Amino acid sequence: MDTITPLRVPRLAWATLGLVAAVVCGWAIEAIPPAQVNPTLLGAVAFLGVWIPLLAALTLCFAKQRLSETLAFLGLRFQPLDALWGLGIGCLGRAFDAFLRMVLTGSGGLVLQPTLSALASPVVQTIVLGILAPVVIAPVIEEIYFRGLIQRSLAAALEPLGRAPRWAAAVVLTSLAFALVHALLLIGTPNEAMLTGISTFIFALLAGTTAAATNRLGGSIAGHIVFNGLGVLLTWPV
Repeated sequence: MDTITPLRVPRLAWATLGLVAAVVCGWAIEAIPPAQVNPTLLGAVAFLGVWIPLLAALTLCFAKQRLSETLAFLGLRFQPLDALWGLGIGCLGRAFDAFLRMVLTGSGGLVLQPTLSALASPVVQTIVLGILAPVVIAPVIEEIYFRGLIQRSLAAALEPLGRAPRWAAAVVLTSLAFALVHALLLIGTPNEAMLTGISTFIFALLAGTTAAATNRLGGSIAGHIVFNGLGVLLTWPV
């Protein structure tokens, strides 16, 4: 049974504004010379500068709803089978990323990626900013925002198309937005941004399809954790 409620136009408007604000904040933080700011503080601000606009948009979207209604709309549920879904799509997405980089660059991309979080040190800060933030917190926030808020709102808006077409369109459009935001926020060369955009788009298709097929976010969140976790593991400095 489809649990999507009728679209409230402000939700997509707030979601769009949240993405724009996150990108602008990310760019502003990237422009700060690292030598002028404590590296640990800069790493924390880099994450918070993106997360806060997204969390603010989510709050504005559901400010007048009960928590149970919000969780139902977002599909924020988890079942044991979602762990298997997550392992599958996370590994598949990371394998595609490695294959793409090998074909186009001759390297699997197994080098420390140039992100602000890599500036954090020593041990405690590295665990929080290098592992906890990208592997646990970011996947939860991003899946709630993209596969929960945006994808499910788009599916509701496209209801006249019929169930299968509207969900397919919602998955593709949400995946494009997901990939674009990640490419725009990347600190690196245009080629790296392109590769990141392609690989995150493919992963987003897998996550979005899983969320649509299961009607919940458990599998996509687990997959995002696996995808990011493998990325951190394979690029961890030795």
